[in-house]
Amino acid sequence: MTASLLPSLLAFVAVLAMIPLALWLMKRTQGLRPRAGGPLSLVAGLSLGPRERIAVVQAAGRYLVVGITGQSITLLSELPEWPGDQPADASPAPGLPASPVFARLLRGLERRDADRPDR
Repeated sequence: MTASLLPSLLAFVAVLAMIPLALWLMKRTQGLRPRAGGPLSLVAGLSLGPRERIAVVQAAGRYLVVGITGQSITLLSELPEWPGDQPADASPAPGLPASPVFARLLRGLERRDADRPDR
């Protein structure tokens, strides 16, 4: 190996050593981003397929149940309060559809209630 090749080789090794360091730093600094303390927050989500999901978004004190596909976002229902905050024997919130599929969805969301960001 010649002396002129040694500085180039050391620079190459230094660049290779910096790649894992840069990835580690990027991972660490993502935690320093400001949290979503704005008017919108994702409360719960349920994956229905590879590109379809149902999500509950909190906006201005209301809970919006939205259907999300690869092409669109559709408002499915609006909840005046989180269903997990009501006693089990309480009647459903006004405006809730009385479909059994929607009731199963809400039961699934209640199980995820412990993961709510504002608790």
